[in-house]
Amino acid sequence: MIWSNGACFVVNSQFAIEHWNDNLSQFTGMTESEVLHRPCHEVFAAQLFTGMDFCQKSCPLVTEAGHTADQPTLVIIPTRYMGQQLVQIHFAIWDDPLTIVHWIQPVNRDFKPVIPLTPRQQQIFTLLAQGLTRRDIAQQLNISLSTVNTHIRRVCDMWEAPTERHALTRFMRMQGGNPANSLPPSSS
Repeated sequence: MIWSNGACFVVNSQFAIEHWNDNLSQFTGMTESEVLHRPCHEVFAAQLFTGMDFCQKSCPLVTEAGHTADQPTLVIIPTRYMGQQLVQIHFAIWDDPLTIVHWIQPVNRDFKPVIPLTPRQQQIFTLLAQGLTRRDIAQQLNISLSTVNTHIRRVCDMWEAPTERHALTRFMRMQGGNPANSLPPSSS
């Protein structure tokens, strides 16, 4: 058994929840009996700011073990009574047997999630962040330059960003400064 004065949960080597404390129950609205032994990605369901799933069947914390500095510390989680909430996540990983302890700290109770980008918008902004020109992006994604321009303009409008640079800066901050971590698969 684990005791903590903060909201926490523990998953085992099968990524099933073994412990879900009262503080986390109060925050999420989900009781321990509802979540025990269920896959953590189905229950915790954390997402990045862009709407891309952080929690998945193959846990990114394990697949990136040793590279944890690249992992986002701010994620969005669903709650039963307060909607989506922005939280800071901390974790500790034991490897024998595999056990992951997650500590959750709410960041802003009045959080309003951003409108997520489409996979194509994700691709375009990831490539912009890597320094590609709009023309290079069009060639790489096998789409027209006007399509690239339209996607960039729509993201700027959606985020009320006055320039592409403002939108790109916001995108990079939402990716924790490393947009390559969330490049969606190509749709072509």
